[in-house]
Amino acid sequence: MLQITLEIDVAGFERQVDEHMARSFQPAVVEALNAAGEAAVDAVRKGMLTAFDRPNPFTLEGVDFYKASVRTDGGDPSVLIYVKDRTASYVDVHVEGGTRRAGDPFTTKRGPIVPGPAAPRDRFGNLPRGYTAAMMEEPDVAWVTLKPGHPPALVRKRPGQRMEVLALIVEEVRFDAPRFDFYGLATGGALATFPQAFEDAFDLT
Repeated sequence: MLQITLEIDVAGFERQVDEHMARSFQPAVVEALNAAGEAAVDAVRKGMLTAFDRPNPFTLEGVDFYKASVRTDGGDPSVLIYVKDRTASYVDVHVEGGTRRAGDPFTTKRGPIVPGPAAPRDRFGNLPRGYTAAMMEEPDVAWVTLKPGHPPALVRKRPGQRMEVLALIVEEVRFDAPRFDFYGLATGGALATFPQAFEDAFDLT
């Protein structure tokens, strides 16, 4: 799970205000934090639309947050913005970098699928969504073993033409340069919303 916690030091502030103000302050902080949490989730989801190729509703709905509540134990209220485990299993390497190997989420039992020389690519350099399934419906396309002991390749061999390699199964794919800034999006969305939300909630007039 990917997660980030936003917390406000209520106790430190309350020492500087009178009792009446203190009673109003924490509920206002909680209301503003929850507004900030909603803004953070919205910012992360919008970031997914830019970073990934047509993310489906399941992926977008994998971003959520736990709401803040008034604390009676002296602790500070906080919100937790997170990406659910199933969605995080896909986006984590795009946030923190890493390596995908056989058996990892969104790979095959033999390894990750990568574009071949003859395949089209989306704007991120990946195979378009549903590409291999669509190619398998063509009569001249099949998975074949090009080298003994190596994973198979998806090829197209039309009569009288050279064989085209459309996709390959490889042992691993390394993600060295993360392209999805979950932490920056969540923090930025929250911080942009919190001040005005708090001012609206903590009305001094």
